Amino acid sequence: MYFESDKEVTAFRNQLNPYRKQIRVHQQTDAKWGSRLRLEGDIARAELIHLISTVMANVFIEEHLSDVIIHKITDGFYFSDPDEINRIYDFTMWILFETDADNQYLREHVDTANLLQHIFFLQLKEHTSVHFNGIIHFRLAQFLDFVRECVGKAIEEFKREEDHQAFIDMLRHYIEKKDPCVDLVHIEQDENFIFYNEKGEVISKDMLRMWMFQAPLYALGLHENEFNLSPLIAMSPAKIKVYGNDPADPKILTITNIFQERVEFKMKGTSILSRGE
Repeated sequence: MYFESDKEVTAFRNQLNPYRKQIRVHQQTDAKWGSRLRLEGDIARAELIHLISTVMANVFIEEHLSDVIIHKITDGFYFSDPDEINRIYDFTMWILFETDADNQYLREHVDTANLLQHIFFLQLKEHTSVHFNGIIHFRLAQFLDFVRECVGKAIEEFKREEDHQAFIDMLRHYIEKKDPCVDLVHIEQDENFIFYNEKGEVISKDMLRMWMFQAPLYALGLHENEFNLSPLIAMSPAKIKVYGNDPADPKILTITNIFQERVEFKMKGTSILSRGE
């Protein structure tokens, strides 16, 4: 195996450290190609190829993937603002490597590391001598196309986030300028919020609709059949107490971003809310 960069060699050897008892590395300096590594293993050839291809994929991810992504963002999609580039980069890495359902859907359930490893595996299977940078420059077209698609989807996510933040900012400014309509609203966290007035009585949907009818929901980009955020904007409480188990719930984060210091979160069971029972 040949590497042009000392950093690539260091990364490669570091990745092989857990297997140093099974695989021996003999390194020489080659005036033409950089560093020449000859590998000897005490394991079956197929297993050795699989292991080495995995290590090479990891070296590429560690040493080159960031530059590839930045290049796609700047030269492929013409972004130049550093903050925007950083956000799109973060979204791209999320799409490529995180394991929640949303980003697996965005990358169409392709396993990024396995896709890259398979490309290196095919090269090692066919050749007893390989040049790492040669594979990068001439054999990664499929993977680079995949990365470009993920960058494009990251840009869509970035723009969606920007639009959402602009929406939140607009609602926050509206609330800041509007006088509160009620002093206090209690919210019980659930799939959909359950609202209580300051006496602890459930606020019925009919009552919520009455509040919502009086508010300019359409002008604010809110829907009259949405019963989480829209009622709060309509009632514009001076104080909101939320009772739940998940302060990181997106719905909770949204109302906190809009109402800010007016929101107080309480874990279920830490406070007893009288409901007039």
